[in-house]
Order: sequence, then C-alpha cells, then structure tokens
Amino acid sequence: MNITRESTGDLTATIHMEIVPEDYQETVTKALKDYQRKANIPGFRPGKVPFGMVKKMYGKAVMADEVNKLLSDRLSGYMQDEKLEILGNPLPNKEKTKPAQFEDSETFEFFFDIGLAPEITKDIGTDIEVENYVIKIDDKMVDGYIDDTRKRSGNPVHPEISGEEDMISGDLTEIGEDGNPTKGGQQKEVNFILEKITDEKVKKKLMSLKKDEIFVIKPVEFFGTAEEAVQQLKLPAATFENPDLTLSIKVKEITHMEPAELNVELFTKVYPGENIETEEDFRERVKQDAAASFTGETDKFLFQEIIKKLTENKEISLPDEFLKRWLLDHDENKLSQEEIEKQFPDFATSMKWQLIENKLIKDHNIDVTDEEIRGYIRTHLLRQVSQEFADPEMMKKYDSIVDAFMQNKEQVKQINDQLYNAKLMSLFREKLTLKPVEVTYEEFIKLVSAKHEHDHDHEHNHDH
Repeated sequence: MNITRESTGDLTATIHMEIVPEDYQETVTKALKDYQRKANIPGFRPGKVPFGMVKKMYGKAVMADEVNKLLSDRLSGYMQDEKLEILGNPLPNKEKTKPAQFEDSETFEFFFDIGLAPEITKDIGTDIEVENYVIKIDDKMVDGYIDDTRKRSGNPVHPEISGEEDMISGDLTEIGEDGNPTKGGQQKEVNFILEKITDEKVKKKLMSLKKDEIFVIKPVEFFGTAEEAVQQLKLPAATFENPDLTLSIKVKEITHMEPAELNVELFTKVYPGENIETEEDFRERVKQDAAASFTGETDKFLFQEIIKKLTENKEISLPDEFLKRWLLDHDENKLSQEEIEKQFPDFATSMKWQLIENKLIKDHNIDVTDEEIRGYIRTHLLRQVSQEFADPEMMKKYDSIVDAFMQNKEQVKQINDQLYNAKLMSLFREKLTLKPVEVTYEEFIKLVSAKHEHDHDHEHNHDH
C-alpha cells in the first residue's frame, strides 16, 4: 500500500491511499472460504458449495467490507505513525476519489481531506491581564449575616399571638358545608413559616392569630393560586380541583426564635476552637465567611472571562472551512449550512479553548486521580451531615457510598471536570495578572447580566 500526504493550506492536507490487490486478496479469499464452510444453499451439503459460486454470490460485498476495514486501519495507523494532530475526522474527497467497482485485481485509490490542529507555542504569563471581581462586604451585609446567625442559634419561645417572624403549627381538617369533618377528607399537620411567605396579603392573614384559634379557608382563594396552596399546605395538586374545598385549621403552637445574645458563648458556638472573644473580632470573622460565600460565583465568572481572553488570541487560527464541512457532514442534528455559519463562532471558541486547555494540562502536568475524585465525594458527603471527621465505622459506610458514586460515569465525569477546572484556576492565579476590582453584590449581578446581554447580541449579529 502506498500512502502520501499533500499540503493544501496552512492547516489542511489531503491523504492519498493506493490499495493494490496484494494488500487485500489474501483476506478476501479467507473470508470467502469462511462463507463457503458456513453457507447453507439448497442442493448442496453444508461446506460443499463450490467456491466459484460463493465468490459470485458474495465476492463484491466481501471485497468491499475487507477493503473498507483495511482502509480504516491503515488510515488510523498512518496518522498515528506520522503523529498528526487532526481536528474532527478525515473527510472523503469525493472529487478525487473514483467510485470503486470491486472487481478482481482492482487497484483502489482513496483521497481524504484532513484539518490540522494549530501549534500553540506560547505559554500563559503575566502579560495576560483579566479583571477579577471581588464582592465588597459592607456593614449592612455583615449585620444581616449576624442576625441570621443569632436566629439560628437562638432559643424557641411560644408567644400567644403570631408575629411576622414566627412559625405557626396547626391541625388541618377538610370540612363540609355543615362545618363538620368530611369523611375520608384531608387531615394533617401544617406549618407556616411567615418569613418565607412572599405574598404580603397571605402573610397579613396569618399574623395576629392566637393559640387554639380556629380559622376556616377556601385554600385557592386564600393563597391566590392552586400552585401556592400546594406549596404552603403540601397537599396533592388534585386536592384543589374542587372549587368548594374548605379547610379548617386549628392553631396548635406558635414558635418564635429569640435571637441569641451577642456574647462569647455565641462566638464559640459558631466558630469553635477559634478563641473569638470580642464583637469586633466576631464581625471580622463573619466578614471572611461572607466573602467566601461569593467566591463560587465570582470564580465561575472569572474562569469564563479568562477563557474568553485566551481564545481571543489572534495567533491561534483554525481551518475554518474544513471544520464547517466536517460539522455539516457529521452533525447528528443535521444542521443546515446557514445554521452552521451562525453557530460556528461559538464552536471555534470552544475548539480553541480545548486546544489551549490540552496544552496547559500537558505542559504543567495537571492530572486528576481516582483518589482525588473519591476524596471530593467523601468530603461532600461529610459536609452534608456537618461532620468534619468520622469514626472508622462511619468511614466504612461512607466508603461504600463512594464506591456506588464511582459507578456513575456521568457524575464522575462532572467531578473530574470540576477538579481539572479548579487546578487550572490555581494555575491562572499563579501565572496571569488578575486585577482585583471591588464591587457590591448588586453591581456584580448587573455586570454578569450585561455580559450575557452582550454575548447574546454578539451571537445575534452573526445572523447578518
């Protein structure tokens, strides 16, 4: 077999493959003899069908199959031997490749077009500058965090009359027109956390109730919509299909959380082992927690901004026309040429990032091991039950849960990607110039929204 390659552009080439009879005759004959042994043709005993008849019946199909297998194997082998880094897959050049007849002693010629990955030589460095938004934690935000902490750590008291921040527990009973319980009707305990009720009218109706007071409601009318009634009463949606449904609720208990005192006892409860003794130190520690709570959002935005900055590098080019042709040929959704043209800028950005990411991972020896994935899952499980440590027996139980998680390939891939991104982010912090820009949370949300709007408009502009 003779294989040659001809450059057709900066990042494109055509591979010419010539297959001569000596390359395929032996395997074709062997395959036909297998057919001969297994053929079950009326008038002949098994295995006694004349070879000439088998060849006449199956020769062309067998030859086509064997030549295609040989073609695929040798093409893959050639690209591997030549260390060709290609984008997409080789595409048959239909203009140069003549239709095969699959006749005896035929010489076949095949031509394949390939797109080559650009060589990225430059590493990332401090010359690349990206704005890194940091959420400004003001006194008002710290006050809010402390108020929430005091409520969570407070003591429950049971006032006689419900207030705006209280929880009402009651016994719900479905009743008929006579005011008596409906046979087989709904009966359950319900809880209303007034702070979580967004409809002010509903909240007002539930305030100033007394313990043991009974109030009667038509739920859809009371809560405004059937959906809200389902949400608040935790009853099946079908329950509210009856417009005359009437419910009686007896207030069983009113609970109010008396905020914890702002003292050393609270500081120690919230931050055990940190020896916080003054309100000033407590506020500073809360400020750190508040700042940390936003890093997930700001880091995600920063990561996308870094990708945008790196992929805007004009030195990285792609074989655009080849890739568009490849997308048209291989896309499962069968996009039209026009749709591919619209979507290509996003595809090209994604392709460039993939090339840059692969180079960074290779050059900086970034790797994620199974043990790191297991550790991530284990830490997540422990965090869910608020345990920093667990005894050996508990750890055995968690290990079996981790084993089960590791069987889910989709979840493992998601975690693997997260860990790779985290390591890339560490590399970016080390190598790039990240310029801190302090903003309020509201300003940050506006910036993110504006970016999404800009990206949407940019995509829309590609339509023209």
